[in-house]
Amino acid sequence: MAGRFVRSRDLEFFDTVNKELVGNAKASKDGIINQIVTAYKVSVYETNINLYGESSDGRTYQKGIRLNCIIDAQDFDFETNEFGPDANQNVSFSFLRESLIDASYVPDIGDVVEWNYANFEIATINENQLVAGMQENNHSVVCTAYLSEISRLNIERVRSS
Repeated sequence: MAGRFVRSRDLEFFDTVNKELVGNAKASKDGIINQIVTAYKVSVYETNINLYGESSDGRTYQKGIRLNCIIDAQDFDFETNEFGPDANQNVSFSFLRESLIDASYVPDIGDVVEWNYANFEIATINENQLVAGMQENNHSVVCTAYLSEISRLNIERVRSS
């Protein structure tokens, strides 16, 4: 059996080391890597849709949640067409599954992650890093996202004085 020799003490050790590296938002502790993003969940009930299930006004998002993660950003890819230059970028956000549970956040396709003064829309979600090959020991959630235009989102940056 794959998980026969993995104890709960070992799993707690993995989580402790990872929270020390990434950070622990629940305990308000910064990590060594300390990359923080703000995630906005789509508010399905507040988004106005038409007969075809489309939203002409754009999606409405809930209040943002600050999360610690590891970020792997690809280089910008600039494309120029008849409308002018357009920037594209893909980013992978790797979250500890336990920290998402602590924050009561479940990432979905279409959610928006704010990082580096830009907004990225989640395109794919992978939860396949299993410790000792056991499904109950799912360790991380990796979200791949692409750069989204701010004009498409109903998220406004508020300046405070």
